[in-house]
Amino acid sequence: MTGSKSLLRDGRIQKAAGVWAEYVKAKRALLEAGLIRSFKAAEADFAEWLVAVVFDGELPPSKSYAGYDVIAGNRRIQVKSIAKMPDNPNGYIIVKKDRKNDRETGATHYAFVFFDELIPDAIFLVKEAFVRQFPKKQIKRPHLENANSRVEVDLNVFRRL
Repeated sequence: MTGSKSLLRDGRIQKAAGVWAEYVKAKRALLEAGLIRSFKAAEADFAEWLVAVVFDGELPPSKSYAGYDVIAGNRRIQVKSIAKMPDNPNGYIIVKKDRKNDRETGATHYAFVFFDELIPDAIFLVKEAFVRQFPKKQIKRPHLENANSRVEVDLNVFRRL
């Protein structure tokens, strides 16, 4: 077993600590700016905030709402973020909760926010029945594109990083 003194001499730990410190700083800045609300996946939290802004909605006061993430007018929107590695062809995997969604009390719509190398790339909005009744186990970007559900919003500002 390696002792802590030898770990400190190991440049990998020092390098990782420096990079991790930058991550912590960035995550804290996102929290302070109100762009994320938890220490969970920043992309998921940011997708919720982005959908709220795009649809002039609000995030519920608590993240514990069971069926939706954003309230925008008469829409209760469940937000799904898809931030995969470039070589990962998977989309959103439909779970039991999606199949059992009750439109009266749960989500009326689903918003899918796709990220390209951690950068928001596209938003798609569908009625909840699209997800609940989807004939496959997974919804991929081409399925949403074929449904003509892309939200016309310019996300190029995020590409200027």
